[in-house]
Amino acid sequence: MHINSLGALPSNRVDSPVTTADLRINPLVLLVDDDPTGQLMASEALEAEGFDVIEAVDGVEAVQLFAQHKPDIVVMDVVMPRMDGFAACAQIRQSAAGKHVPVLMVTGLNDIDSIKKAYEFGATDFVTKPINFFTLPYRVHYMIRAKATADELRESRAKLDKAQRIAKLGHWEWQTQDDQCLWSAECARILNVSKLGNTLHTLIECIHADDQVMVNALLERTKIDSQRFSTKFRTRTDNADRSRIIQVEAEPDSTGTMVGTLQDITERANAEEQIHNLAYFDLVTGLPNRANLNDMVDNAITKARIGNKKFALLFLDLDRFKQVNDSFGHNVGDALLRSVSTRLGEVIRETDCVGQIDDSVAAIRPPDKIARLGGDEFVVLLDSIERVEDAAYVARRICKSLAKTFQLSETDVHISTTIGISIYPADGKTPDELLKHADVAMYHAKEQGRNCYHFYSQSIHKLSLERFALERDLRESLESGGFHLEYQPKISIRTGDITGVEALVRWEHPTRGRVSPADFIPLAEETGLILPLGEWVLRTACQQMAEWIECGIQPFVMAVNCSSIQLVRTDMTNVIKSALDATGLDPTCLEIELTESLLLQNVEEGIAILQALKSLGLHVSIDDFGTGFSSLSYLKRLPVDKLKIDQSFIRDLNTDPGDAAIVTSMITLAHNLDLTVIAEGVENTEQLGFLRANRCDEIQGFLISRPQPADDLQQWIERFNSQLTDKAA
Repeated sequence: MHINSLGALPSNRVDSPVTTADLRINPLVLLVDDDPTGQLMASEALEAEGFDVIEAVDGVEAVQLFAQHKPDIVVMDVVMPRMDGFAACAQIRQSAAGKHVPVLMVTGLNDIDSIKKAYEFGATDFVTKPINFFTLPYRVHYMIRAKATADELRESRAKLDKAQRIAKLGHWEWQTQDDQCLWSAECARILNVSKLGNTLHTLIECIHADDQVMVNALLERTKIDSQRFSTKFRTRTDNADRSRIIQVEAEPDSTGTMVGTLQDITERANAEEQIHNLAYFDLVTGLPNRANLNDMVDNAITKARIGNKKFALLFLDLDRFKQVNDSFGHNVGDALLRSVSTRLGEVIRETDCVGQIDDSVAAIRPPDKIARLGGDEFVVLLDSIERVEDAAYVARRICKSLAKTFQLSETDVHISTTIGISIYPADGKTPDELLKHADVAMYHAKEQGRNCYHFYSQSIHKLSLERFALERDLRESLESGGFHLEYQPKISIRTGDITGVEALVRWEHPTRGRVSPADFIPLAEETGLILPLGEWVLRTACQQMAEWIECGIQPFVMAVNCSSIQLVRTDMTNVIKSALDATGLDPTCLEIELTESLLLQNVEEGIAILQALKSLGLHVSIDDFGTGFSSLSYLKRLPVDKLKIDQSFIRDLNTDPGDAAIVTSMITLAHNLDLTVIAEGVENTEQLGFLRANRCDEIQGFLISRPQPADDLQQWIERFNSQLTDKAA
């Protein structure tokens, strides 16, 4: 059953003289999230497992709905409008009904302070985003069961206190002088025996063999000093899974007799262990999580400082993990993460003595040297190395191991890993510094090429700070209009007419001056800023073309580059249609330039994208042709209009026979496929002569014109057309 924030439970429940909780068939979950998508997915997952769900979009509604419906559990996001999850949790805890209800906090703030804050405000547990909606119902089931157990325990304790005073349940007495014991019937029940004898020997026989030595030593010491004691032990059992955990306490009375109690604390101990595991271990892999890793690194720092040693932190990021999740689903993705953790354990065991380069070394290393931070990020702690090269040796072994094929659910999966390495104490003296610097080194390694490793250094750190500043400035300039377009014309070799212009985005930084597109375009793609930037470029270029036509300039084609990120993450067809509708530009006056490597990553998908674009009536060209190692069998299937020969083949056209042969072949190939050929980067008349002799259709480059602002280019076009008219006359 699904109920939104304005809804109510069925009338037969609300109108009943008893509470709605008394008539509930299914557990009721109050789901609080201002993200409609996350709320929908969580609701569907919970309802599929038999929960009833009511929804609120912020903390204020959550408090109101809790008071009205008294749900069995609250699943609440932290960051919300009006009232955040922390404040809402605190208010719920102030009510009588909310004192013990489980509250599961959902946060994207994956740090210890946020976790501590959640618990301080009364959260029962927390989960970090992105949520695994498949496991969410099981966690909710567990928390409701744990709450029921806790409620029963509170009630039982109240009764037990009274029972122990009146009936002395679980009571036992021990005369230490003659070793005689008296046991209540409850003690026998707790220890799962029909009857206990009159000596401690009968108690020892009920204790797990591994705990008997400890308990015997404690009892022998008690015979001597008659001091109060408290301890825990496991009961003897043929099945280890059914072993109970017993707490025994005793203290001497006025006569010297030890008076004590036995208590079965199995459920409480198991709950404490599960809570500890949830807080300190990753649910998917079972590895230590970020909180646990901080403790591990703290201990390593203490050990290294005392022994004047050094250790290494390896920060791993799995390459192409997102593609695995997207292609095969999260179940396969989780299976891959578990397999990766297994392989990492094998590599670490094999390289325990990292100072030795002998691959035969196979000492067993403790399992807590590996942690998963979340997503596809892992950390390996090498807590004692003799040389920096030792860390590199382990990194090479890890790269080699993870590059091997993973067989998951009859599916062969291929990935690799990129590793950043920080060394204590040279690269940091706290867990945060070491982890941050290893992360910086990992990103630098990705820039150098994946499936490799890189050490942290101050120069790398400086580059990362510069990159961060550039990203910040990029965002600010995008918001404040700090970009402009320049346009470079194309002309027909045969007629000399202007056939089109290419829109090129430029960034004039207030302090850096003009920033090269080679620097900011890759950064925009990596951060996702290419999406709003690309839409701005498209709309601005279309608007400019429409204005030129309105000014009386003969219509030609406006070419706009399209990033692969735009095609993958947005509905580019609708984006283009929206720009055309907004500016009133005829689609035949627009050309979209795509790289061949993008189209050939997934040929069938590339063909579908091109067909959708072509359906709008615009032109499509393949940019930088010849640099993407195209397959000609695929090229003939692509519904495109033009090929742009990359300038790298034009540059040495008149001096390099190889380039001349390649360009000639490209022109012939394009014409055979009924495509227009554009040569970019034409800078001299010799290049133009070669291209004219080989029937190239159009050229673009400094020989014709450099890229110019719109007003300057408009004047250039008018002069150019005037010169053509004069020549014709």
